[in-house]
Amino acid sequence: MRSSCVLLLILLCFVSCRSVKEITENRRDLPNITEGKLFKNIISNELDYNTIYAKKVDLSLKDNKNSHSLKAILRIQRDSFIWVSVSAALGVDVARLLLTPDSVKFISPREKKYFVSDYSYFAERFDVGLTFDCFQRILTNQFFDFESCTTEAVRGKRYKFDKSGNDYVLYSLEEKALGRKLKKLYKKRRKNKEFSLVLQKIHIDPDCFRPNAVSIEDLEEGVGMSVKYKNIKDFSGKLFPGKITFNVFSDNDNWEVILNFDRLEFDVEVSPNFKIPSKYKRMY
Repeated sequence: MRSSCVLLLILLCFVSCRSVKEITENRRDLPNITEGKLFKNIISNELDYNTIYAKKVDLSLKDNKNSHSLKAILRIQRDSFIWVSVSAALGVDVARLLLTPDSVKFISPREKKYFVSDYSYFAERFDVGLTFDCFQRILTNQFFDFESCTTEAVRGKRYKFDKSGNDYVLYSLEEKALGRKLKKLYKKRRKNKEFSLVLQKIHIDPDCFRPNAVSIEDLEEGVGMSVKYKNIKDFSGKLFPGKITFNVFSDNDNWEVILNFDRLEFDVEVSPNFKIPSKYKRMY
């Protein structure tokens, strides 16, 4: 577990309507709607908040061999910081994470180590261009795609628009040039590739106009990641998913992070309690 689990958390770590569960069970055929109208509804129905405070989060970490049940506390100050504290049984500190618009900070009390970087870390280490805005949108059930993560950037992006089951679906299928890190991965897998065929899907609930699921996958290699939002319900007068599931998958591996929210408070005062002890050693 330890650092690898928390880094996985970092990587992944991250207008009202009726109960989504009730609507899904009783939904009729989806009405026709234009893509432009869909985006207007998505924007007008985004979560309106200044802060989010989740005092009790059940956190589950799973891979092919192990499963860990943990507790977490989440604090978000919009456009300012995302703070997460993770603990094991008996309240033992496992990790603390602080994301700000220009920095990523992480401490591991068990190992007495810390990590500090900017967001170039994700591009250099994982070949993924994640930003603070991306993590913020993922954790607050706002519209995003894995490539740009911002509403402004995707307004000019062209998606294919369809209906699938109970959802509207925006998707794109594009050939992408591989970055340096992914080229190394494919070389290890004995494949000399310069480009990848990437499918991205964004499922939108037609009643709340919030994402139900967002995924991106290399169709030829079966490698990808996804975020799913379930049990959307009323928390203090605001709609928010009771469960968020993150997956990173390949032919041989599958990592899963599940967040279950029992109680959420909005627009209360929050602060990032984060201090790096002088005796901790830096991780590189």
